[in-house]
Amino acid sequence: DDELANPALKPELLQELEFGIESRFIQNRVSLDVSIYKKTTTDLISNRPLDPSTGYTETVTNIGEVQVKGIEADLGVSLFRNSNPGGFNWMVNANFTADESTVVDLGQDTDNINIGGLFSDLSNFAVAGRPFGIIMGTRVLRDDDGNKVVASTGSYVEEQGLFEIGDPNADWRLNVSNGFNYKNLNFGFDISYRHGGDVYANTISALVGRGLTTDTEDRVSTFILPGVKADGSVNDIQINNSDYYFSNVAFGPSELQVYDGSTIRLREVRLGYSVPKKALEKTPFGSLSLTLTGQNLWFKGINIPKGTNFDPENLGVGVGNALGFDFINSPGSRRYGMSIKATF
Repeated sequence: DDELANPALKPELLQELEFGIESRFIQNRVSLDVSIYKKTTTDLISNRPLDPSTGYTETVTNIGEVQVKGIEADLGVSLFRNSNPGGFNWMVNANFTADESTVVDLGQDTDNINIGGLFSDLSNFAVAGRPFGIIMGTRVLRDDDGNKVVASTGSYVEEQGLFEIGDPNADWRLNVSNGFNYKNLNFGFDISYRHGGDVYANTISALVGRGLTTDTEDRVSTFILPGVKADGSVNDIQINNSDYYFSNVAFGPSELQVYDGSTIRLREVRLGYSVPKKALEKTPFGSLSLTLTGQNLWFKGINIPKGTNFDPENLGVGVGNALGFDFINSPGSRRYGMSIKATF
């Protein structure tokens, strides 16, 4: 077994405090539910990778204290409500969530804990005072004024060390569902939006770095990376298309492969038809309905290179606690379905 047992492992304890309101207005045409909460986890159980020279690859450890503060709101509005059978009805439901996690105490004599279990120089880490699971890796060297430093070759200089290069946790999420009913037909669609949440995208790096997208179609012009030279003067060193994209944007310091994961998505569309009861009078059916559905039909990564058509939510590295990483994962899929429901 490659996992080192931890006899000092403690049970994880979760404390939660929540306040909420439920309200209805205008003859129940409008509903609003809001809750705010604070969750405190002590002795959070997490995997921690070990140097293979120890004879093990990982162990299970406790992280001192992690706090999560958040808000959730549900709004429902009947834009059209018809009491007559078969009348037109239109219902909108919206769900908004926002939360922020903070590592209060690591509980160990260390500056950080690798909780993602990926690599020693690129993974998710727990760092005191920072959001849980921040992405740490290599970055471009900065001068005292925060300007990126460019080498004499025209490429960025990589700073030695391990640095915070992204936060994979979304700032907030919004889901909106619309439902329409008229006579025996019903139609609905769901739209979701994720704001923020950084993504380390190896798929984008591979496509852009090798010139396989329209984002790199300018193969004639020269490029100048924004930043300063070692002497502090503004960079004016020209490089070609290959050096700009392959050596820097795609395969330079890890921070250059991190993108904002804000995404808008048409998550689901559904269309249904219920056979009128009168048409079923001489059949063995009590009710009969047909529903067609489509899922993940369209999306747009707002700050993703357009030519890559990369889905910021199509992430994952298998098992473990890694969040916000893509290593040339299989692309997402559209899904279509049909269901028939009948009662007798």
